[in-house]
Amino acid sequence: MDNAALARAFEEIARLLELKDENPFKIRAYRNAAAAIEATTDDLRARAAAGDLEGIPGVGEAIRDKISELCATGKLAYLDALRAEIPAGVVALLDIPSLGPKKIRALWKELGVADMDALKKACEENQLVALKGFGEKTQKKILEGIALVRK
Repeated sequence: MDNAALARAFEEIARLLELKDENPFKIRAYRNAAAAIEATTDDLRARAAAGDLEGIPGVGEAIRDKISELCATGKLAYLDALRAEIPAGVVALLDIPSLGPKKIRALWKELGVADMDALKKACEENQLVALKGFGEKTQKKILEGIALVRK
């Protein structure tokens, strides 16, 4: 597992934590770790094998342990658990421009929207206007965003 793959894993953790409405500081810690890993020129897999992950800016002990686990096994139990909690279709909604984690969480929890097809249908049936923070303009932007993602 190279540094770029490690960074992607930590960025994915941050995105999943956003969808769960976790502590913003925890989310930022994972996002900062992803950036620090990406910026590191050292081979972190080799450093993890040597037990030498100290000194990476913004990476504390808990994240170092996760880097070690990923490098040793190619998997991360914490990431797998997060993936199990949040449907893949909900995560894919993050690709839609103008839709952030808070709005996606509202769509998922309040309307049961778990993928793009369900979101498109909800927009076409004008269901989103019933939710706080959503209106007709938002529905239109979401439909445009879905079309853009699907191209």
